[in-house]
Amino acid sequence: MQWALAGAFILGAGLLLASLQQNQPPPALPSGQNVRVLLSYRLNGGSFEGQYLFPGLELLPQGGRVQVLSGPNPENLRPIVTVFADKPLSFSLQNGGLVASSEGQVWALEAFVRLKPADPATPVQYRLLASPWPNLEPYPGELWLENRGSGLLVVNAVDFQDYLKRVLPSEMPASFHPEALKAQAVAARTYAYTRQQANTFWKQFGADVDDSVSEQAYNHTRTHPATDAAVDATRNQILTFQGTPIQSFFFSTSPGATASIEEVWPDRPAQPYLRGRPQAKPHAVSIQSEAEALAFFQNWNPQGFYDAASPFWRWKLRLSREELEALLSRTLPERARAAPPFVQTPEGPLSPDAPGFALGTLEQIRVLGRTSGGYVTELEIKTSTGRFVVRRESHIRSLLRPHKALTGGGDVALERWQGEPRLNFPTLPSAAFALQEERDAQGRLLGITFWGGGFGHGVGMSQYGALGLAQRGYDYRQILEHFYPGARLEALP
Repeated sequence: MQWALAGAFILGAGLLLASLQQNQPPPALPSGQNVRVLLSYRLNGGSFEGQYLFPGLELLPQGGRVQVLSGPNPENLRPIVTVFADKPLSFSLQNGGLVASSEGQVWALEAFVRLKPADPATPVQYRLLASPWPNLEPYPGELWLENRGSGLLVVNAVDFQDYLKRVLPSEMPASFHPEALKAQAVAARTYAYTRQQANTFWKQFGADVDDSVSEQAYNHTRTHPATDAAVDATRNQILTFQGTPIQSFFFSTSPGATASIEEVWPDRPAQPYLRGRPQAKPHAVSIQSEAEALAFFQNWNPQGFYDAASPFWRWKLRLSREELEALLSRTLPERARAAPPFVQTPEGPLSPDAPGFALGTLEQIRVLGRTSGGYVTELEIKTSTGRFVVRRESHIRSLLRPHKALTGGGDVALERWQGEPRLNFPTLPSAAFALQEERDAQGRLLGITFWGGGFGHGVGMSQYGALGLAQRGYDYRQILEHFYPGARLEALP
């Protein structure tokens, strides 16, 4: 979620929302600003190419005629053809070159292509006829294509309001309380605005963000009147701190507290508005020992917890020593290769990414560090061949993925405090957990039960927590103040 309109807006004093305190939402007009979204061909493609490169593209323009422009670079495009609405338009690679076709006609194209309304007064939407989200909403705005040789990159340049109306139902259920939806709309708008201003990874592909949960899920779920209303009611509102748009991170579910940004992501600086906070009342969540952590996560009484409507508010997972050995034999070397600074070998002849590494017999998994709200920040794995330390929540969650493809046995069940168990979950729901060992009479490890809570990284606004606060009578301004203390609600001009 990054945005760049450097110098385009001045967010000074006097932009406080006195003019936005009205009961009637503003009209659903275009925002006047676009965001560029890199579209996924498939989710979890295993690589950048697997996720984002389209082997071809077939779409149906709707609403008006489409002008196709092409050229050697985005700044040097010329008109190629104008296509009528409701006529299929296809793009394919032939001998390394890009061609377009419609109703039996074929046009040779250069490396870059832009699809825009032929009549600026008549908006066009593009229904992708083969996409990871079949039968969902068509894409508004413009499409930009780039021939990468082995496939096409597709970027959707879309008005801010239209973008958010496709983000909101993809990120939060439309059935949530209207005040929670408004809070999510402001957080999503702020996140996207800051990403647009930043020099993000996606800029090299002509985009500000992508459409996956790596940034904000976009157009994964149909638009809905309730989420549309939340976007319109908070039109142009963002959060700032000392005049600068904040990093408005959000996640699904807290176990009873959020976490400070520098605790979860130690390579990022602390921010006053991203501090860990209890998400329960009258409970005061302050975990000081592993015994307290285990008691906290074994408490499945939801009374007083803001996030308790989430099935992932509490969960548990049991893995045998053999399953853990099979799992760690795969994931520990993987994490060591992917993120060397976060995987250390205090004892042992070989680091996990070294040739010939063998995990050996698992002897212990131990928490070395955690936040006062329960999120594990440092985990030790002790085996017969060495001692290894893994840091950072994303690596800890990837290390302990509860999937049978990694554990080598039958289905792995993730039990939740509500709902059916989830089998072979793709990652550990959160890094908020405590360990309960099982050992035989000789002290040998038999298995470990992970008692956990929450879903997501834990930084910023908890979406189920926002729901819980809304149900307690908070309006969206109060919800945002709760999760981002010190941030101001301001309006873009």
